[in-house]
Amino acid sequence: MQLTRAVKEFARSIGVDHIGIARAEPFPREEAQLRAQAAAGRYPRFTDTDIPRRTDPRKLLPDARSIISIAVSYLTDDSPRTAVHDGVPRAWVSRYAWGDVDYHHVLREKLDRIVEFLAANVSFPVRALPYVDTGPPVERSVAERAGVGWFGKNNCIYVPGHGSWVFLGEIVTNVELVPDTPQGKSCGTCTRCIDACPTGAITGPFRIDPNRCLSYITQMPGVIPVEFRRPMGRMLFGCDICQIVCPWNWEAAPANRPEFRPRAALGSRPALIPLLTMTNSQFKRWFGGTAMAWRGKKILQRNACICLGNIKNPLAVPPLIDRLEHDGKEEVRGAAAWALGEIGGDDAVAALKRRLPVEPSDYVRSEIETAIAHAAQA
Repeated sequence: MQLTRAVKEFARSIGVDHIGIARAEPFPREEAQLRAQAAAGRYPRFTDTDIPRRTDPRKLLPDARSIISIAVSYLTDDSPRTAVHDGVPRAWVSRYAWGDVDYHHVLREKLDRIVEFLAANVSFPVRALPYVDTGPPVERSVAERAGVGWFGKNNCIYVPGHGSWVFLGEIVTNVELVPDTPQGKSCGTCTRCIDACPTGAITGPFRIDPNRCLSYITQMPGVIPVEFRRPMGRMLFGCDICQIVCPWNWEAAPANRPEFRPRAALGSRPALIPLLTMTNSQFKRWFGGTAMAWRGKKILQRNACICLGNIKNPLAVPPLIDRLEHDGKEEVRGAAAWALGEIGGDDAVAALKRRLPVEPSDYVRSEIETAIAHAAQA
């Protein structure tokens, strides 16, 4: 008990907002869910495909006794939807990606310090595996078992006082700590998140089709399917709609950590047109070190094309034509063609017709033909 209390006090002293302890036992419910998702072709992308490793802590550490779960709030009092009346087409970016520093590094530093604290306060060799987001453990279920938070119907974890605006991390360790009790709160009859999801990715309470979620769609490689382009709206990276509409989040207190405030060069509503022509050095300067950087420049340029097509501001036509004619990635040229078709107008249509006979990609030619037909009907 004394060690557990000391670990929690230390974690709070280094900026952890909530910490709990879970037993290092299997997660049979989650194993069944993941196997069902895999069988249905809806297994989450960007996650470990080894289901036993994800759902049994002892597959990671054979003598695991406890899992330490932490939550760190990234909520600031900056508004994600504040209108900027400057006539410049601007994007929306998920709150978690605003920060000047990639959250993986922030949480990993805290987890490493907790491991060091453990090692300094026990008399035997400590074995510990820290993970942030990209590791095998089912981190939200770990947080639920550890009493850090509870599941909302949007499958986010809600932490008292902080809502779902938190990053999660965990440590699988051979140190025996006193486990906490799950909180057991619920959403009641509320279905705001389900009703508001722009792509129907929340198929029911606690059921997500991850391949329809705009958080994934805006990070996926290749071509964004047509059915998701208009629902993207201005969303350059991530979504947040299911969290914004959630009443649990309305009273969340901003932590206002400076590392999670919007980067000065971009703000929370970055201008879209400069993204189309940004150089590699500009990409590194604007996005380097952030949570958005890992997907690379071309993913953001592809997404910027889609956003501009949805905004339909004629100022975007010249830079979109430039991407259509000169970009080396067919997914960017295809997105530019789609956007030009959405915006329409003589210049856009002329550029599409000019590009059609010289475009080498069958896929992009198909996008151009569809865009020309759409513009003609507008």
